[in-house]
Amino acid sequence: MNRLNFLKQISSLFGISIITTYTLESCNSNELDEDQNVLTEDEIIYNDLKNKTTENGKYLDGRILYVDITHDNFSSLNTVGEFVNDYDNYILILRKSDDLFQTFSNCCPHLGTFNQWSYSNGSFRCSNHGNRYGTANGAISNCGSGRTSGNLKQYVTTINQDILIVDFEG
Repeated sequence: MNRLNFLKQISSLFGISIITTYTLESCNSNELDEDQNVLTEDEIIYNDLKNKTTENGKYLDGRILYVDITHDNFSSLNTVGEFVNDYDNYILILRKSDDLFQTFSNCCPHLGTFNQWSYSNGSFRCSNHGNRYGTANGAISNCGSGRTSGNLKQYVTTINQDILIVDFEG
């Protein structure tokens, strides 16, 4: 075999080797990328809710409200003891502790107003007449009932990462 034929054969084998190696590495890389992009059902639901709450921080689906507590409209909820009065959904959302949120009707039991609340020492105060209402479960004072004390109506509230879920039926 002359030197030219030998170099041609080696070059073609070397070229095939490079192509084969590249192809195998490419397949392995694609397999890893596909495995890394597989989302769990919970991750898919969470991502969907994040998208739905992007515009104003909340999304109402029937009797369930989803609130993104990282959205600017709800940023005060990042601090324990702070609350948000959501006029659109007639609720007060309170961050009671690092991992506990509570949601209450924002309708004053005394006269039925919705917009003048403050919170301190474990109770909400309606600024219309100064009446205070608690955050416990018993002795509920219903909206517009004329009651000047008691606890505000509370809704079942859970959290999924940074999405607050308020169940108005629960």
